[in-house]
Amino acid sequence: MRLFSNITDRFWGYLSPRKTQQRRDKPFKVPPAPLQRVGRPSGPSMSPATRVKAWNLRLPSPPELRHHEIPPSPSSLERPYTDFEGETLIDELVETIENENAFDANEETIVVDEGHYDTKSYDPEPAQQQTDAQADTLRDAGWEEDAIMLFQKLGMRGFEPLFPNSWAFDFVMMPPMMFTDDLKKQYIKAKYNPEYHAQKALQHLLQLGARVRDAVFADVPVRTPESHIHRAINQYNKWALKDGDVHHARNIPLFGVVCGPKDADTSLLQDRILRKLKRLADRWGEALEIRHSIEGSDETDGLNAPGGAEKEYHEEPPVLYGVIASHTIMGFVSYDPLAENPTLRTVAIFDFGREDYDVWNSLAIAIFVLHCRKKMMELSPFLPEYMSPESSDPDA
Repeated sequence: MRLFSNITDRFWGYLSPRKTQQRRDKPFKVPPAPLQRVGRPSGPSMSPATRVKAWNLRLPSPPELRHHEIPPSPSSLERPYTDFEGETLIDELVETIENENAFDANEETIVVDEGHYDTKSYDPEPAQQQTDAQADTLRDAGWEEDAIMLFQKLGMRGFEPLFPNSWAFDFVMMPPMMFTDDLKKQYIKAKYNPEYHAQKALQHLLQLGARVRDAVFADVPVRTPESHIHRAINQYNKWALKDGDVHHARNIPLFGVVCGPKDADTSLLQDRILRKLKRLADRWGEALEIRHSIEGSDETDGLNAPGGAEKEYHEEPPVLYGVIASHTIMGFVSYDPLAENPTLRTVAIFDFGREDYDVWNSLAIAIFVLHCRKKMMELSPFLPEYMSPESSDPDA
């Protein structure tokens, strides 16, 4: 009984409310102070520039970071690609092409500060009249309608809607007049896939200007400014072809890209893109040619048969385009394989070294790629079901 009594006393001493409170050896942890909330400014809607200035960001930075060692952000006033004589690569690129073939759809691009997008308005009628007059000049110079359409579309960016109205909240840096509910005026949009992928591809493309200028200061051989331009065009074109369901191996590209460093000879870059476009023209001619019989067909190269006889096609071979990228300069050229003397024609030239033009330069790439995709979707039904893969291209 003594044993059970001790057990009962110990158990009751453990549960008794009269038990003496034992001292806590481990101190209680002090709760952290609440973070200060950033107040939201009240009042009317602000422009993107004003909204960023109102942010109160406190970002962690490593202790070894010294602000005086960080190079300044490159701007349009610091142009390391300008030579000692004051002429830029743009001047050199234009001079190497014949004057009658040199036109620039980027001459009339107007830049406005983001904070004045809501208050600044433009009348698209004068711009449309000017592009129509330029189209007549291009026709007199022998340009094909497809190249004229691209020239006009590039010249009208900023004066006409390009995006669906549902994209306005995702691209607040764009002026409101660039969004519309009219399906016929929505040029940059998804075709078959979800709009999210189209928006993501465009957002990545809009960052190209900053990446190009950063590469100028970073001086990394594997990430040069022209390599960023080449990669951005290929990535956006990859999305566009997949979205339009024309990414199959049997489809032939409608444009080629060549790149070169800052000190590259522009004439050599033109020779490379000309050779590449000639090879593409031969592939298009072979794919679209009407072959009446196997026995009677002559195995010839090019778009014209021997003896001056013209070949017959299911559809005429399209106008091909080239992109020449050298340092921060990018140029669009056209090539008509059916012309009497096929040659390069300058469509537009862009400078990613000027930060104020980042959005418009990126939109030019989007318009260019989607223009080629639209033509590819028209010609895809006329291409053979199976085609031999393209041989390795040293200029790719």
